[in-house]
Amino acid sequence: MPRILLILMLTGFAITAFAQAEQQGQTEDKEVQKSFLYQWTDEKGTIQITDDLNRVPKQFRGTAVKLAQPNREDADQGQQAPRASGAPSGADTDAANAAGKAMWQQRIKAEKQRLADTERHYRQLEQQRNELLVKGALAPIADKMAADSIAEEMQADQKRMDEIRNQIDVVIPEEARQAGVPPGWLRE
Repeated sequence: MPRILLILMLTGFAITAFAQAEQQGQTEDKEVQKSFLYQWTDEKGTIQITDDLNRVPKQFRGTAVKLAQPNREDADQGQQAPRASGAPSGADTDAANAAGKAMWQQRIKAEKQRLADTERHYRQLEQQRNELLVKGALAPIADKMAADSIAEEMQADQKRMDEIRNQIDVVIPEEARQAGVPPGWLRE
């Protein structure tokens, strides 16, 4: 009878060990599946990153960039994986880097163009207002009202210019930093 008890105990330990090994194998399979990150830019120009390609919207899957993610062995050995730069490894690196750089430069260029257009409009409004106010106290009331209306439009333009400058100087560089983009990519 003690032999049967010993066999049952050993069988129980073996089953438990097998179940633990199976569970560990499944965990490692999941880690292997999540060994890449995927980065894409949505319609608003925001950089998105996920570890599951199925989470990338279908319209962006063709432009999603596969990024290397540190695997478990590297982390266990204290090795640091290369920092994700927004470009895949291999032969396509140069093309992906060029496309990424062009995309970031285009965002900055578009904002700078908006700023130039708004500044030009502001100067035109300022000139119109000054022409209306040149008559001083003798100016008709309609001219004074038109000048006030132009002044309000100038304030709106000033607010737009401040928002655009914030995009150029703060928002886009911060998004680029978070995406791991080299600082030089934002310069033309």
